[in-house]
Amino acid sequence: MTLLPVFAGLVVAVVALRGLLTHPLLPLWVRTSVFWAAPLTALTWLYIMAADDPVLFPETAPCPREPYREGVIGGGEVSGVSSAFPPRASCVWEDGTVYHLAPGAEFLFWVFFALTVVPLGAGLWHALRDPKSQVR
Repeated sequence: MTLLPVFAGLVVAVVALRGLLTHPLLPLWVRTSVFWAAPLTALTWLYIMAADDPVLFPETAPCPREPYREGVIGGGEVSGVSSAFPPRASCVWEDGTVYHLAPGAEFLFWVFFALTVVPLGAGLWHALRDPKSQVR
């Protein structure tokens, strides 16, 4: 059942990209910004999702496995928590203390996401308003 929304999303993305590339009023740098902003969005998302993982370097993990002394950040056991969208990684202690990891990367993700979605939205708008421009 998840195949239908994925296919519909891909069709909308292709129509938006074609509409963006044939838009007569947008400068070339706006039309091509999607091609560098989309990969940077994906890389930033991957960086945020891996921010709480202690797999590569367990001794320098952002969420320490041994608790700090009482009153430094949080008390008790700690665990890393990530959410896929909106992308957010944090350390959560037993006493409820939350420490957010990679807030600068979250900001960059939203900047790159906007730089991807806004031009594609303009392309989709152009494709829906002038469908004859999409015909070769």
